Amino acid sequence: MIWRCDLVPQYQAYKAEIDEAIQQVLMSGRYILAENVTAFEQEFAQYIGVQHGVGVNSGTDALMMALWLCNLQPGDEVITTPFTAIPTFSAIRHVGAKPVFLDLEPDTFLMNLDQLQGALTERTKAIVPVHLFGNAVDVQRIREIVGPDILIVEDCAQSHGAKVRGTMTGAMGDFGAFSFYPTKNLGAYGDGGLVVTNDAKAADIMKKRRMYGMISKDEFVTDGINTRLDELQAAILRVKLRHLDTMNARRRELAAIYAELLPTEHVRPQVVRDGVESVWHVYCATVSGRRDELLQFLESRHIQANVYYPMPMSKQRGYMAAFGADAPHLPVAEYLSHHIIALPFYPEIEIATMQTVAQAICEFYGV
Repeated sequence: MIWRCDLVPQYQAYKAEIDEAIQQVLMSGRYILAENVTAFEQEFAQYIGVQHGVGVNSGTDALMMALWLCNLQPGDEVITTPFTAIPTFSAIRHVGAKPVFLDLEPDTFLMNLDQLQGALTERTKAIVPVHLFGNAVDVQRIREIVGPDILIVEDCAQSHGAKVRGTMTGAMGDFGAFSFYPTKNLGAYGDGGLVVTNDAKAADIMKKRRMYGMISKDEFVTDGINTRLDELQAAILRVKLRHLDTMNARRRELAAIYAELLPTEHVRPQVVRDGVESVWHVYCATVSGRRDELLQFLESRHIQANVYYPMPMSKQRGYMAAFGADAPHLPVAEYLSHHIIALPFYPEIEIATMQTVAQAICEFYGV
């Protein structure tokens, strides 16, 4: 089987380093918020180009912790994209806000910033741009449109190392929320997340809130929850962070190879704008037609492909349950949901495997 994402080759590539890091944690006897979490927070913040990092339990919690600091009230609005993973929507809802969706650019698959000014209201309190599939939104342009008072929380779950005009995603807004789910460009071997920011006060509040609001084992000073990055995962992430740029560079090389192999009249990959350095978290493209038949054909050839995403947030039953049946009409998002496909892609994939995938697609379309 050709898997859409195979995690084993990456472990094999860095096995000695990873096994040593795990063994050191196990032998330390310190498994919660110890040396590796502190070190990884510092190292990752430095990599992104910000002052502070706060490790939490997941990318969803990273978004929630950042949004929690936006002082949102019932009825306040957070502008985002309908074409994203469900946790983006969930985090906004969990802090009591209402998601407001912008439609997408049909080629980049990113939120259409030409629509942003018209979506702003007196209830708009935050923007959550999603750097989708490793591609990056122009957050500087968002700031120019919305001004200084509306907070920007970057959803960086799929963009570890991506840049816009030389600045890393996560370093452009007020907060950057990262996920370390195993399939991410920087993936742990379980859940994990982290918030980056240049706001020292905000970082201090989040470090209290991630552990019940405690300042000692017997005293708490603010509302909080239990959302801590695991020490073992932090140790693994420290190893992988040292190799992230190399893995991302390989992803860019492989994306260029796919672009040469695939039939351009039938498969149109995500466009990356000038000034953007994508990290190609997922190789997604729109196809000219018969997407679901193509998926079945590839499956018959033992090739796994996925759909990201088969339904915009605005069409989900969870959205309808929260806001009724008056879902906005978002034609680009709806088109993409019926035409997009994610092909097998990860840094260690062999070119011969990519050739097999491309040949199958050419055969399907009779090219």
